[in-house]
Amino acid sequence: MKKINSGILFGIIILILASCSSSKISFEEIQKKVYSNNFNFIAKNLENNSSFSVPVGTGRINQTNLPTQPDGSIGIQVTHDRLVINLPSNDQEMTVNKYSLNTISQDFTVARKDLENGNILINFFLNDKKDINLIKMEIDKSGKIDCSVEGPTQKPLLYTGYLEK
Repeated sequence: MKKINSGILFGIIILILASCSSSKISFEEIQKKVYSNNFNFIAKNLENNSSFSVPVGTGRINQTNLPTQPDGSIGIQVTHDRLVINLPSNDQEMTVNKYSLNTISQDFTVARKDLENGNILINFFLNDKKDINLIKMEIDKSGKIDCSVEGPTQKPLLYTGYLEK
């Protein structure tokens, strides 16, 4: 067996640790993005679907994973003057990568609230869309987002994901 130079090994470990720590986003950066209305919500899971997977002994799971390769276009892009929404509303849409909640809102009102647990609650009231009129997001300190998309003729669709760096 060959011996690895301890200096090289130490350098590799430092590089790995530095890359891991730099991939985190600080809570101050999260607040800055959220309050500037300039962020992307990347959806990872769609919950409340009509089809279920039932692993042995665990009961019914009411959640569907979105494509395993993160796609920055699956979610909601927030800027100060528009919301770009591109989300699936059921399981079948995830296999064809064509999403029925695909719209742009340019007339909306934003309400934000800092919660006692440190999370940020955001409500987007869409004034120019009939099928979607409310998007709720709760963003935690690590950038994880729970999102609800609601409309007058549909039940709320629930998504989980994260704040894009």
